[in-house]
Amino acid sequence: MQLILGSSSASRRQILAEMGYQFKLLSADIDEKEIRKEKPEELVVALAHAKADAILDKMRNNGMMKEIVDSQETTLLITADQVCILQHPL
Repeated sequence: MQLILGSSSASRRQILAEMGYQFKLLSADIDEKEIRKEKPEELVVALAHAKADAILDKMRNNGMMKEIVDSQETTLLITADQVCILQHPL
C-alpha cells in the first residue's frame, strides 16, 4: 500500500516516520482562513476535506493520479487539521 501524507506539518511527518511508515508528502496549498465553520469539530473536518480535494486536483494535473491508477496499487491519502481553543471560541 502507498501512503500519501497531505500535509506540510513537520509533526505529522514525524509521527508517521516514527511509526515506521514510508510515505510521499504533498501539501494542499489552500487558504485555510477562507474556510469558516461555527463549531471547531466541523472546521477541522471541512479543512481536511478541502486539503484532500486540493491534493487530488494537484495529482490529476501533474499525472500522479494516472500513475497510481495504472499501478493498481492501493493508495491512501491522509489529510488532517487541528484547532486549539483557549478561553475564547472561534
